[in-house]
Amino acid sequence: MGISDIIVIFSISKKKLMKLFLITIGLFASVSIFAQEVDSIRFILADLTKAQVQATNADKIIFVDAYTTWCGPCKMMDRTTFKDEEVAKFYNDNFVNLKMDMEKGKGPTFAQKHSVRGYPSLLFLNARGDLVHRSLGFQDEKRFLKLGQSASDPSQQVITLQNRFESGEKDQKFLLNYADALTMAGMSGYDEVTQAYIEQEKNWNTSKNIKVLFDYSKASLDSKLFQYMIANKDLFEAEIGMQKVEDKISFAASSDVRSKQVDTTDKEALTTHFAKYFGVDHADERAIGYYLNNLMYSPGEINEQKYLADVQLFMASNPALSFKSLNAHAWRIYELSDDRLLLAQAESWINKSIEQEKNSFNLDTKASILYKLGKKNEALKAAEESVKLAGEEGSDPSATEELISKIKAM
Repeated sequence: MGISDIIVIFSISKKKLMKLFLITIGLFASVSIFAQEVDSIRFILADLTKAQVQATNADKIIFVDAYTTWCGPCKMMDRTTFKDEEVAKFYNDNFVNLKMDMEKGKGPTFAQKHSVRGYPSLLFLNARGDLVHRSLGFQDEKRFLKLGQSASDPSQQVITLQNRFESGEKDQKFLLNYADALTMAGMSGYDEVTQAYIEQEKNWNTSKNIKVLFDYSKASLDSKLFQYMIANKDLFEAEIGMQKVEDKISFAASSDVRSKQVDTTDKEALTTHFAKYFGVDHADERAIGYYLNNLMYSPGEINEQKYLADVQLFMASNPALSFKSLNAHAWRIYELSDDRLLLAQAESWINKSIEQEKNSFNLDTKASILYKLGKKNEALKAAEESVKLAGEEGSDPSATEELISKIKAM
């Protein structure tokens, strides 16, 4: 064998080694890509028919992520929950997964058919497209996995539970399970279910029953269970917590203004309404606060000078407002006025709001006010903290990120 032969053999061997090396790299890349796919739920995009065909062939339920592009919690689930390895494996193994934008294509029709009113709505359909289970709102990995397990079990599906209740089943454990499923799904009827449960109890004031009444009573004076909570407010505050009870009553009072068609331009009518929820001593303060909030968010133009005068008077006479009210009125001042004295007042209100409870919303308001006042460094600090908290809360930080760009350009 000559030197030339050796060189040729070496060259061929080198080519083979290179080919083998490339094949190996390709295999590793394929495995890597596959691993990445497994670490996320695999979705069909906006094609219900395709999902139904796959569900029929695979004998699976369809999971539908009903979302909108502006929904912050929807985006948070995309970034976190849907990419959890355990969640992804369970949903890929057990469901045909479908993503649908409720404002595009067939989304609005789908939303109307299945009464989608909040986002994210997490729906489970059989292969025929009939709803069998659902939930509403952001779900972390643990909660979302539990939801999928319930949807996979025909005995735990909310539609099955509904049929059992309508057939007359009144076992207390079943009733609590059904009431919980209804509230998780954002469906009505849980107040009636809770009524059926509590009527079997001799003592409504046990720790367990107070929690049941609080969690599963409708927030409205139309509910006898809610009326019971108002009549026994001290008991509920001791067990549940003052702020949570306050929030539920406030929500009911505001919701009932709309449902009972109270004249929101009539302060006396509002005072009479709020007295039913908070008592005569606090009714006037609540009525004025609601009146101002309604004025603040009413469609069309408002009398800015009248609003600014009213809100200053209201804030001066009500120093112990909630962080939400403080934030709302400070933001409205930011929107309506360039007056530095008013903006300085708004800054003091938003600082009080942040002292009570710091969140991405009131930090964004603070950053906006400081930006208008020309306080660049303070505004930037507040805005960056707002974005950080938004990520933890699952809120959409895009508006604050735009504000940061404006602040940096000052």
